[in-house]
This record gives sequence, C-alpha cells and structure tokens, in this order.
Amino acid sequence: MNTELETLRVSLEQEKQKRIKLETDLEEANQKLKISTELIQEALSKYEKVYRKLISLENTELDYSEKNLNEELELVNGVLETLKINPNNFDESLEYCYKKLEKVSRSFTVVINQLNPVIRDEICIFYLVLRALDTIEDDPNLDLDNKLKLLKNFHNNIGNEFYEHDNIGDEPDYIELMRNYRHVAKIFNKLDSKYQEIIRDITKKMADGMCEFIEAKGIKKIQEYDLYCHYVAGLVGIGLTQIFVASEIEEKAILNELNLANSMGLFLQKTNIIRDYAEDVEKKRYFWPEEICSEFTTNYIEFLGKPCDNAMRLLNTMVNDALRHFNECINYLKSLNEISVFKFCSIPQVMALATLELVFNNELVFSSNVKLEKSESLKIFSNCLNYERFGELIKDIVQKWKLKLTKSDRIFDQTKELLEQIFNNF
Repeated sequence: MNTELETLRVSLEQEKQKRIKLETDLEEANQKLKISTELIQEALSKYEKVYRKLISLENTELDYSEKNLNEELELVNGVLETLKINPNNFDESLEYCYKKLEKVSRSFTVVINQLNPVIRDEICIFYLVLRALDTIEDDPNLDLDNKLKLLKNFHNNIGNEFYEHDNIGDEPDYIELMRNYRHVAKIFNKLDSKYQEIIRDITKKMADGMCEFIEAKGIKKIQEYDLYCHYVAGLVGIGLTQIFVASEIEEKAILNELNLANSMGLFLQKTNIIRDYAEDVEKKRYFWPEEICSEFTTNYIEFLGKPCDNAMRLLNTMVNDALRHFNECINYLKSLNEISVFKFCSIPQVMALATLELVFNNELVFSSNVKLEKSESLKIFSNCLNYERFGELIKDIVQKWKLKLTKSDRIFDQTKELLEQIFNNF
C-alpha cells in the first residue's frame, strides 16, 4: 500500500508541476491567445478534486482504488491538452480568427482548440471560410441574383485580403466576420498549398450545391435532402478527412471511407435541422423534405407553436431519418488513430446524439430552440477521451432514450430498432 501511495504522490506532483507551468504560460501570453475560462476552471477543479482524494487516502479508509484515481488523472490530462498555448509567434490576424471562431461557434471552438498543432490553424481557417460562405447563403436580405453571384465566386476570393462586405449576415457576429474577412484571408495565404487546395475545392463544391438548392426552391425527396446535407455538411467531413491525411497524422487508408466521412456531416446537419425547426420556419428557411412531411401534413410550417399528434409523429420520423446515419459515424471513428483528431470528430457526434435524444417526442421543438444544458456539454467534453469512453457515453444515451419508448407504434418501434443497432455496434 505504501508503495502504491508513493507512486500516486509522485504522479500528483508531476501533474501539479504541469499546472504551475500552464498558469505561467497563461500569464506570459497576456491575452495574446483566447483560452476558454470554463475549460481552465474545469482543469483546476479536477486537479483539486484529485488532490483532495489523494490526501484522504493517508488518513481515512475510503474505498478509492488506484484505478479510480488514475481515471481522475486521465480526465485532468484530457482537459489540459486543450489548454496548451504558445505565446511566441504572435499574429494579429490569427488572434482575430480564434476570437471570431469562439463568437460564431462556441462548440467548435472547444474541439478545435484541443487539436494537434499540426492542423489546428488549418481547420480553424477551414471552418471560418465555410462560415463566411454560410453567411452569404443564410442572409435573407440578399436578392437572388446577387446571392448566387457571391456564392459562385467565393472560392476565388478565399485568399483575397481586400475582400469585405459591410451588410451581409443575419447576426452581428456574422456581419463582423464578413466586414473583417481580410484576417481570414491573410492566414489562409500562409497555409501550405496542399491545405489551400483542399479548402478551395470543398468551398467551390459546397457553393455550387447551395446554388443548386436555392434555385430549386425547396426540398422534395429524401434523396434530395441527403444531397443538400452532403453539400453543406458532408463535404466538410470529406475535406477534414483530406486535411488529416495531408498532414500525415492519419493514414491514407481513411480516404477509402469518404462515404463514412460524408455520414458524419449528414448526421450533424440533420440534427441541427430538426432542432432548429422553430427558428428556421420563423426566418422562412425550409429544410424538412416533403416526402417525409406529406405523410403527416400538407404544410409542415403550420405546426409552429402547435405541437399536435401529427406534429410529434413527423418530428420522430425526422429523428429516425437522422439516426440511420449514426452507425456509419461509429465506423468512421473506429478508423481514426490520432487522439486529438478522434476527440475533435467524436465529441460533436456525441453531442448530436444527445441532442436527438432531447428533441425526440419533445413538443418544445415546435416553439423554441432546444439545446443541451451547458453541464451536459462539459460532461461530454470531459469524458470523451478515447474510443472506449466514447462507447460508454453513447450506450448511456441509448439506454436513457429507450426509457422514452413507452408505447408501441410503427415510429417508436423503428426508433428502438435503430438504437439497438447502435448499442450493438460496440
């Protein structure tokens, strides 16, 4: 016991020194890089928790094994990975990009910040470029001809340091991004040409797809729904996979599974489309396909604020349509080797599945934007450290979801079957 205790004390001392070094780095950086305050608090809190438990071993008879303590230390290390910073080589435009990333997407900021430095900036810029493209697509005040022109030419302006627009965007942070796009362009121009080529190619394909559906004026078939989600999200999964391989932190073999990368994007996009029903309908953005909606209504926007029985059955059918992609997401994640890439890819998938569980049979979807509690998001981030932990989180969500399936009908039975397939994939 004394030997084990001494080993644990040594481990704690090493972790304590890491914390001291981290705090020193943060002080020296002096606002040069934006680090999430919540994550810092989470790391320090876990340190204190581990310290208290270790000290208690000497004076009490608590049933707390070495395995338990090592699990706590592993959680600390997982959070600390996200807090590594480099105060040197400060770049004003790069700082702007990371600050803007946090403004336009809190969730992606967290997973991008913990990435391997080899690809962290590349993926930050990739995201901001596509966020700018989305801003053009989503702006309700742009006339059709101008919107199509801006979308179709955007790939030619990715590295244009004089490209800016004062009045594009439907939210202040998006408007500000377009007004100061030069910062994104400057960092894009510093990237290796192999990454520039990937980002430009994906951006062009996405813009062409957006234009195709803007001109089509609505989504009719499930096949068209899948294609739209491929353009706006599946291509992101494909582009990210190409970046992983180009950096040589993932094997080339993963390029043979781009259909799985596509499913990663489809699952995330469909989850957002379901969750954002009320917001999208109010803004006159319609993404739910007629082929699914027509079974329950002639006009699905009439369910806004009116969660009747048919509305709930439609909602659950849309959820089932998204769920059919999740097993391919699991198979994609199985093929990843680099741990920061795995966390970057897996954490959003866990959050999306938890969101689907939350919106399933939830009448609030028809009147508000239903989101996970912040504590739930932090729990997922803190615990999704490897494939084993990922599997545990997924199985917990599935088991919780099954408790909702209290009646027997065609839609609930399909949900149960899909959930069992997911559970049995581990």
